[in-house]
Amino acid sequence: MKKLIIFYIGFLCICLSAIAKQTLERPRGEHFFTYSQYPPFADRPVDVHYYIPSQGDIKQMPIVFVFEGGDRGYRYLLDGWKEEAERNGFMLFIPHFDLKSYPLADYQEVGVMNAAHTVANAPEKITPVLVDKLFEYVRQFTGSMRKGYMIYGHSAGGQFVQRFMLFHDSPYVEKAIISSPGWYTFPDLAQTYPYGTAGIPYISSEQIKKYLSKPIILQLALGDTIRESFLRKTPEAERQGRNRMERGRSFWLYIHQLAASRGWECHWRKIEECGIGHEAVPMGKQAVPLLTTDSLRVLFIGNSYTFFNRLPLQVQSLASSCGKKISVRQVANPGWYLRQHAANTQTLEAIREGGWDYMVMQEQSKAPTREKEWVKKNVFHPAAQLDSLRRLYAPKGKSVCYMTWGRNNDTYEGMQQQLTENYLEMADVLDAYCAPVGEAWRRIRRECPSLQLYNSDGSHPSPAGSYLAACVFYAIFFGEPFSSDYYAGLPSETALYLQRIAQEVVLANLVLWNRNQSKQPAGVTASFYPDPKFDRETPTLSKPYGSGLASVDEIKDYLQQLVVRSPGLAYMENIGVTKQGRTIPVLYLGTPDKKKVRVWIQAALHGNEPAGAEAVCMLVRYLLCEKEGRELLNHIAVALVPIANVDGYAIQQRRSADGYDLNRDQSKLEDAVTLLLKQSYQQWNPDVALDIHEYTPLRREFNLLRGVPTANAADVLFLPTGHLNAPLALRTLSEELFRREAEVVLNSAGYASGFYFTPRVADGSLVLVKGAKSPQSSSTFQALTGAVSLFVEIRGIGLGPECFARRSECGFLVARQTLVTAAQHRASIKRKIEQARKRTLKATEPIYVTFTSDTVRHVVSFIDYKANELFKTELPTLDAMQATPQLMRTRPKAYLLDAPCTEAVCKLRALGVHIEQVTRVQKAKVERYKVTRLYRAEKEWEGIHPVNVETDVYEDNVELPIGSWLVPLAQPLGNLVATLLEPESVCGFVNFCVIPAEEGKGLFVSRLIK
Repeated sequence: MKKLIIFYIGFLCICLSAIAKQTLERPRGEHFFTYSQYPPFADRPVDVHYYIPSQGDIKQMPIVFVFEGGDRGYRYLLDGWKEEAERNGFMLFIPHFDLKSYPLADYQEVGVMNAAHTVANAPEKITPVLVDKLFEYVRQFTGSMRKGYMIYGHSAGGQFVQRFMLFHDSPYVEKAIISSPGWYTFPDLAQTYPYGTAGIPYISSEQIKKYLSKPIILQLALGDTIRESFLRKTPEAERQGRNRMERGRSFWLYIHQLAASRGWECHWRKIEECGIGHEAVPMGKQAVPLLTTDSLRVLFIGNSYTFFNRLPLQVQSLASSCGKKISVRQVANPGWYLRQHAANTQTLEAIREGGWDYMVMQEQSKAPTREKEWVKKNVFHPAAQLDSLRRLYAPKGKSVCYMTWGRNNDTYEGMQQQLTENYLEMADVLDAYCAPVGEAWRRIRRECPSLQLYNSDGSHPSPAGSYLAACVFYAIFFGEPFSSDYYAGLPSETALYLQRIAQEVVLANLVLWNRNQSKQPAGVTASFYPDPKFDRETPTLSKPYGSGLASVDEIKDYLQQLVVRSPGLAYMENIGVTKQGRTIPVLYLGTPDKKKVRVWIQAALHGNEPAGAEAVCMLVRYLLCEKEGRELLNHIAVALVPIANVDGYAIQQRRSADGYDLNRDQSKLEDAVTLLLKQSYQQWNPDVALDIHEYTPLRREFNLLRGVPTANAADVLFLPTGHLNAPLALRTLSEELFRREAEVVLNSAGYASGFYFTPRVADGSLVLVKGAKSPQSSSTFQALTGAVSLFVEIRGIGLGPECFARRSECGFLVARQTLVTAAQHRASIKRKIEQARKRTLKATEPIYVTFTSDTVRHVVSFIDYKANELFKTELPTLDAMQATPQLMRTRPKAYLLDAPCTEAVCKLRALGVHIEQVTRVQKAKVERYKVTRLYRAEKEWEGIHPVNVETDVYEDNVELPIGSWLVPLAQPLGNLVATLLEPESVCGFVNFCVIPAEEGKGLFVSRLIK
């Protein structure tokens, strides 16, 4: 009996497997099935004719339902549409609603009411619900993983789709196209059904609002104007228009007027096809791209600056080369002004098509340079008219002001400045984006004047000029870096240079171009964060309004000029080249000697934190050009890295070009830029190290305090390290000397300061985490190398150009006071640093492997953005500066690294760690690690899955293998070595997979104890 049961179970499994296989491998090509499983329609089965392409993954193919016209003929539709299905890779289904079972009331009118229009059917009994059930069956039938489907109907099928979307909220329909219906049911609660929605109990204003927000395209044919005998000609239908084209436009106008009157969004689009009449298959073929592609739709409105060199098509080709889809249309006439477009039928009809993601407006080239009142009336006003119409027909879209360029003559600079200022004001007034083509033009005229951007007339764009404009538009539309192999016929070097400049101009100043919004209300800025009044010359603050941040090259040139004017006091060198070919400059000021304090200052380790770079420029000017600054150099020597992450800074991107957060890379050393910076740092061997950052003041976690947008109030936050392996004397100097003196200077200048923290939410309450304790951040890394480590965060991320002078001065004041403190206390600082280094060389102190932060309470100041109010509150804080050891170990003589640790050895040597290779067999006593527990993070972070381990340590007598490495602890970087190599250490080499680990096995690192 048991064998028989096993046999039947096995047989059943084989059958189920075969059924599953059949479900997932339906025959491709043309077939049909009959569906009758939905109870309300079980007595009226539907034949569904379908086509599955011969190639492609059936599970992932889009699904399209096409509905028949009044003749209920599927054959010609299937023949026409299956070619498109094969070409475009979608599954096609055509339900055949035969006329006997599904008369007009149940098909064109979707079964909302009975044929006499006297009784409304229940919502679950209308025909569109049957289509949803068909889709559910199709998914089961094909094994599809698609979550939704698309629908298309022409003529009577268009009526079906129009009413389907009005009367049924399908959870599955992704997109619908209504093509050339003979007449419409208006979403009008005052007009009786079938011409309006009065009498349908479940249709309300809310349902109509939802109808207008759906992804629907109305497809009309310009040639569909014949009044056939079968075209409905009731008085109500005639009021909609005399033919399908008129009725479609009438319906389109009605829904947009309704949306405007109620303040609702209308997300519909209208497409009018040329050269086609009332023809189902040609219209269907035109509809396929609308169904199967999700392209960005852009309308260009302008003149010859727009159509020269086919600019819109260049934008389209550029996007295509980057894997993006853009469909473009232009209305551009030579010499036209926006006021002409605002009165032009062709322009207005183009806007009324709706669904535009972007509408680009380009004014006549000289118009924005006229007197202010004229510009407001003749430029801003017509632009506002066009924008208002766009908002009605494309409420989810955005207008883009196309900033043009000055003429190529001696009026250029003045003209360009007027263009910049007025286009920025127009963008601000309209809440539009500004495409700063003119500013990119100005940048190239300055950096590469030999590159010809003008046509021979000195006005219109050359091919290079139009290509530059296309690159600017791409960057504005997508707001991200790109690299394209579409060069528009230009030499590759030229095209790549233009791509780079466009990206730097746009992406480094997204808030200025209105592409991103400043996260701080203007009232808060005026009340609490006004810019200081000073005349300090800096690369950015000295630029004309609207020019944006100084570029990497502008900052380098500015600093180089200061160095050239100060022979013998300073020099600048490049320490290496980044992935994108940019050099990393380091400035050295003052001649180092044993009595001087050596200071390292770096900024912009995160590329989107520009205030630090500006602060460094202020500092260099102070040290080289002011008497007090030059006197400081008698007591200190300083190395300055103005822009540590030059690739990221160029486009104001936090990470490096290789995608690494450089302040999370200090202990895994994956980015080549990190290694270059560390090598330069070790060669300088600083006594004091300062890293200047900016922080994000507005955090959603702070909303817990008052339930409204709330931001950290402090101008400057200090982030000291609490890592217990960093010498206590150096941590004390950082906190009790350098930070306190810097705060005195900040407070006297009117700037608030405090400690840096990150917020956490625990059990619905806000908890702060204060202080650094990880070697992956420079605050801790610098302290572990034996330097007095200083790390400051300036209030800035998310503010764009807001408060930039204030932020820059904050950084300058902290940096200057760091040097002043170092100079004034140099003797005691040098003595304490030397004592700390001697203790490290003795290699006798314990190693703190893991430790916890004590919980205390701190008072913190915040800004209530809604009330424009400063308030203080006391919050629980995990304070790394008050840490309790968890796991401690005695300090070994050295660490022994086996052959598989080559990567670890290379990274340690790059840091300046002394390593000895074993060249002869010798006996030794070691402590080995055995991994007892290992947790590997599921989520990848910067190319790795970090691991946390627990280990048992046991003694063993071994012979040191020839070729293995010894890393002694009696060296200046001994604290750093111990922190990186202990397996449980947070952000150490095991944690970051630099040294491999497996649960239940030993590690390739051990501790030499004798």
